[in-house]
Amino acid sequence: MVHKIAILGDFNPIYSTHHALNDSIRQVQKILKDEVQFDWIATDIFNYKTAFKKMYSGLWIAPGSPYRNMENVINTITYVRENNIPTLGNCGGFQHMIIEFARNVCGITNADHEETNPNATDLLISKLTCSLVEQEEELRITDTNSLLFDTIKREKLLGKYFCSYGINGKYIDNLKANGLKLTAISPDGQVRAFEIDKHPFFIGTLFQPALTSTIDEPNPLIIEFVNRSIKHE
Repeated sequence: MVHKIAILGDFNPIYSTHHALNDSIRQVQKILKDEVQFDWIATDIFNYKTAFKKMYSGLWIAPGSPYRNMENVINTITYVRENNIPTLGNCGGFQHMIIEFARNVCGITNADHEETNPNATDLLISKLTCSLVEQEEELRITDTNSLLFDTIKREKLLGKYFCSYGINGKYIDNLKANGLKLTAISPDGQVRAFEIDKHPFFIGTLFQPALTSTIDEPNPLIIEFVNRSIKHE
């Protein structure tokens, strides 16, 4: 049996991060007992209403925003969150998972992204004071009861980035109050990862796990996501 995982994103051959994601897939595939197929599907053609019916058991929301169809990405995130489909989002994926949660769980209906709608009234995702393009940080896991900690099995990890936008700090308390578990922070206290309890796997990271994955040590977060997706079938 071949297990299938969908990669929601607009693949661009000039993006080094997209090639890194594909490399990490090959690294993980070498250690899996099961055969797993990963399919890139563009954001303007992805059909979440049919994709997870006897086809895909997990969703990886790729970096590379702005996406061709942001609203389709948001609607897809709503579907996988509400239907307990294992989901991993990095960079742009992280950002849009936050927007979806703010709109549909926190009731911030105008939640938006500064990159695509800078005049929005509620910019949940705003431009970082310092760009994280091609940067790295030593991150601290703040919740030892989190799935992230259980997967990484240590309190610190290296995060590598290729982004310039993150969570607007003024909305943090609202997100937390509505059930978003913030699990990793930067040295200056900025949120770099989150998850939702009582979901098989719903994790967003501003850092990109693929950038720290190697042939000798495939990234454990990617491995856990794939294993959870397989078990979900």
